[in-house]
Parts: sequence; structure tokens; C-alpha cells
Amino acid sequence: MKPGTAVSPFAAEAGEERDVGEETRQFATRFSRAVSLLATLASEGGPAQLEREHGRRLASAVRDALDAVEAVYGTGTSAVRDWPERSRAVLARIAEARRALQRSGVDAEVRRLAAAVVALIEPGAPRG
Repeated sequence: MKPGTAVSPFAAEAGEERDVGEETRQFATRFSRAVSLLATLASEGGPAQLEREHGRRLASAVRDALDAVEAVYGTGTSAVRDWPERSRAVLARIAEARRALQRSGVDAEVRRLAAAVVALIEPGAPRG
């Protein structure tokens, strides 16, 4: 086995080597892209841009972004200050956004809730 590699429990075949942090990088990349999509959705001109990029799959892309953020905030950790409170707040907004998305697709309410999720994740980020 080369240094910096390990046998992954997710390997397709026994003995397949992967970078130790590959799953972590993929998880972080998915989260980052999800937050970016939600921020774009909430911004001026963002919905039109996302509509051009995703077309009829926009609602699905928003759902995927909510899933990615939920995957991070659904974990338990004591390494982040105020994590339980922050996590509960983010997960509550995600649940609201899911219900709104289910009810009427990507509309003003979903955009407002996307902005609320991003504001909880990145409190100092500019909005709209």
C-alpha cells in the first residue's frame, strides 16, 4: 500500500486503494456547491440563471442542494461552537423549504427560505 492511501470500506473490490480523504473531499464539494446554488437562487437574477442552467430539473437541483446541506447539518459534533442550536435552526429551515418546494415548486417562498438557510450557514454573506 502506498503512503497516503488506505483500503476504503466503500471500495468496489477488496484491496482497492483510494486516497484517505477522497470521501471527505467529495462530501465538502457537494456541500459547497449546494450552498452556492441556494445562495444563487436567493439572489437578484439568480433564479433566471439557474433556470437556464437546470431547465425543468431546477426543482430537483434545489432538492439535491437541500439534501447535501442536510447531510452536513444532520451530523452530530462537539467540535463546532453552538452546533446543536445551529444545526436545529438549519434543519428546520430546510424542512420548511422542502414543504414549500413540494407544494408549489421553485417560487418566491422557496427563494426566501433558501436565503434563510444560507444566512444561517454564512451569517455575514451578502444577500440578494
